[in-house]
Amino acid sequence: MARRFWAAAGLVLALALAAGGVQAAPDVAKMTGGELTAFTRQMPKGGELHNHIAGATFPETLLAWAVEDGLCVNVKTLSLTPPCQPGEDLKPASALAGDDLLRTAMIDSLSVRHPDFQDRSGHDQFFGAFGRFGAVGSKRGGDSLAAVMDGLARQNTFYLEAMVTPQGAASRFLGAKVGWRGGDLATQKVANSAAGLEALVPAAMAETDALEARARAVMKCGTSEAAPGCQVTVRYLVQAGRVGPPEQTFAQLQLGVTLIAADRRWVGLQLVAPEDHPQALANYSLHMKMVDYLTDHGRTAKAALHAGELSFKYATPEDLRFHIAEAVRVAGARRIGHGVDLPLETDAEGLAAEMAAQGILVEVNLTSNDKILEVSGKAHPYAWLRQRRVPVSLSTDDAGILRIDLSHEYARAADEGASYGDLKASARNAIAYSFLSGEGLWSDPGVYRRPAKACAGQIGKAEPKPGPCAALVAGSDKAREQWRHERLLAAFEAAVR
Repeated sequence: MARRFWAAAGLVLALALAAGGVQAAPDVAKMTGGELTAFTRQMPKGGELHNHIAGATFPETLLAWAVEDGLCVNVKTLSLTPPCQPGEDLKPASALAGDDLLRTAMIDSLSVRHPDFQDRSGHDQFFGAFGRFGAVGSKRGGDSLAAVMDGLARQNTFYLEAMVTPQGAASRFLGAKVGWRGGDLATQKVANSAAGLEALVPAAMAETDALEARARAVMKCGTSEAAPGCQVTVRYLVQAGRVGPPEQTFAQLQLGVTLIAADRRWVGLQLVAPEDHPQALANYSLHMKMVDYLTDHGRTAKAALHAGELSFKYATPEDLRFHIAEAVRVAGARRIGHGVDLPLETDAEGLAAEMAAQGILVEVNLTSNDKILEVSGKAHPYAWLRQRRVPVSLSTDDAGILRIDLSHEYARAADEGASYGDLKASARNAIAYSFLSGEGLWSDPGVYRRPAKACAGQIGKAEPKPGPCAALVAGSDKAREQWRHERLLAAFEAAVR
């Protein structure tokens, strides 16, 4: 019998029990919209592996910060600017409070809520938004991080891998100063070091300290008024820009690898910016070689690369044939961000089988892929990947611009055919395939039928028994996060039986 909380919500459960006394699973396909929304919000979702902090804040919050920071609004470009002298095209952000039309236009300009806003495609509207709010977003990293952490905690989710660009301007400047050494990556690396690249690492660590200190201050962590987000564990992925001269991309990647070795909070590399940009396309294979060289094919640093964020709308058939394959086989990526064009790649079935065998996860961003690439529903490879046992995990990408949250993506997945078992696997995958250090609780990540020997029979309990299991959980960041998730999951499933 369902407990009263879920009975009141009209939760529909599966009718039959599997052999061996396995509890019936919730049938998300039969839930109404409201039931599914409430269900996915309460469901523990493990973690968020694909989250750009810069794009995670809703426009309304950005505009409020713009007022607090004394910024201006360019009424012609509908963008935020630094403090200015008001003029014909410039108004103080505080003027938005008395101008509903302008405020509405600014929210439209900083998000994708309005189809064909100013005759832009979703793709152009999305990528252009970053420049239009950059004047405020660049100064509010800690505030944005706090909003993401607290938002996840309020959705019963407690792990985040946040994409951030440490010492972005300084690393690009250093790369430009050194210049391109003709493709000899070893020479390029030595030249960057001689120019002082390693000296940027302490500055990047101090930057991280300040980011976290601001987030904790915003959430009042350590006080009686602490926000739920204080409980979220955060690790960081180094963003390197793929649009620009190769010497700048290489310098950012090199700094990233050095930072990962120096600071345990930084756990992996990413390449960002539109994959279909002419410079990104022209240098794609070179970028994969850079990642391979600098990480020793993933041995010294892990990579979770945006690859296959393409469709026929924005790329030629030639460019749709190899990006994911090169990210996996050349760069040694352990995760793929988006992966939308995988079924179009050369020998797609063979590549999918290879990824399944190697445990290379795809970070699935359903709403992002719909709004940017116009790929959704049956056209999206999410179900195809699951059928081929490629590990997948749902994520938001840029929740503020897209006006979504992680629960929304879980509900959307269910609407598009994912079962509760698929959602549960996504949540578990978000920790099992994270870049957290240490051994995990499962001997078969992606399947979750064989617990680690030390914890057999204990997963889902309140606390591990003293002995090997307690030692595993205490000594492994990954096992510790998995233990918390499994405890939350057991309580959640007990409430919906």
